[in-house]
Amino acid sequence: MPPRKRSRKNLGLEPNLYTYGPKNDYFRYKHPLTGKYHPMGKNRAKAQAAARQLNIRLDGQCMLVAHVMDSDAANVELLIDRFKKEYLPTRNLKPRSLLNSEYRLNRIARDIGKLPLKELTVPTVADYLDNSFSGDSYCQHRSILIQVCRFGITKGLLTINPAEVTMNKKAEKIRQRMTIEQYHAIYQLADPWLKNAMDIGLITLQRAGDVVKMKFEDIKNNRLFVIQQKTEKHGESAYLAINIGEELGAVIKRARESGIRSPYIVHRNPDRRSSSHRRNDHWTAIKRDYLSRAFSEVRDKTNLFKELKARERPTFHEIRSLGGYLYEQAGYDKDAIRRLMGHTSEKMTEHYLQGHETRWTLAEAGLNFEWKSKEPQ
Repeated sequence: MPPRKRSRKNLGLEPNLYTYGPKNDYFRYKHPLTGKYHPMGKNRAKAQAAARQLNIRLDGQCMLVAHVMDSDAANVELLIDRFKKEYLPTRNLKPRSLLNSEYRLNRIARDIGKLPLKELTVPTVADYLDNSFSGDSYCQHRSILIQVCRFGITKGLLTINPAEVTMNKKAEKIRQRMTIEQYHAIYQLADPWLKNAMDIGLITLQRAGDVVKMKFEDIKNNRLFVIQQKTEKHGESAYLAINIGEELGAVIKRARESGIRSPYIVHRNPDRRSSSHRRNDHWTAIKRDYLSRAFSEVRDKTNLFKELKARERPTFHEIRSLGGYLYEQAGYDKDAIRRLMGHTSEKMTEHYLQGHETRWTLAEAGLNFEWKSKEPQ
């Protein structure tokens, strides 16, 4: 893993060696596992030499570290801390995926962080997951815990992966699918910019995060070029050149004629320009979370879903599923829908297409009754 970029005052120092004091003329060494600092005096050459020796013994050599560490120091919290510093940066996760991973890691560290690694057994992990999570949350926390334990094995801190042998519970879908009638009801109450976002989501089958990133400059030769943001390791499926048909062309034309000069296809004139706009590349830009919240607010105004719990009500993401279903009903094959969604597997596409109606299995019952007329020999 490439080392972190060091501050100017620590440039040229061995890894884990830092300066401190009023004049930054003292040196101290940060233990790579415990995070504790140890004074190294004022002699730079001696501090550098000591740091080199310590790095050889400590950094990444956990079996050796076990002999100099207090047995209770090697706990879940320290393992998670190393996982976050050494492994997560190598994943090149998108900001939202990274935020979700760190949220789950922090939750686990808060719950069982003080547990010594020698006590991280299958029964302990199973009880923790069963008693703390359910549904999709169970699956997500189990998944990140499996990754942490795998990392621990590669560093010599664990010999088995206790999370990997726990029950892999299938997460049940809680959110309700959206019907075309419900879509129209929400659409009627939506602001013009939100109508554009809904139509683009329905026609292109793209996620909310990709819809708000679409720009007019992405249109070339009557095609809309999209690089899907959620795909963390871009393969062919993440790069889409979407032919602009009559319906999509009409939405884009409507967006161009909004009266607001914006590079984005989906844009709006905010009620007020806050300091957060400085972090965006244009004041008309819409964040993914804002789009999701705006859709949910309009959805609730229809009163169509008041009998459902908040987590069961369809979100903007369900437009993607509804669009896929409508394409299927229009006669498009699943492979064409899969390409548009950017899925790498048919199984994922099938997941999005399910739940809109009862799917009947075609079967043949053509038993020939000629045998009834035959006399036994």
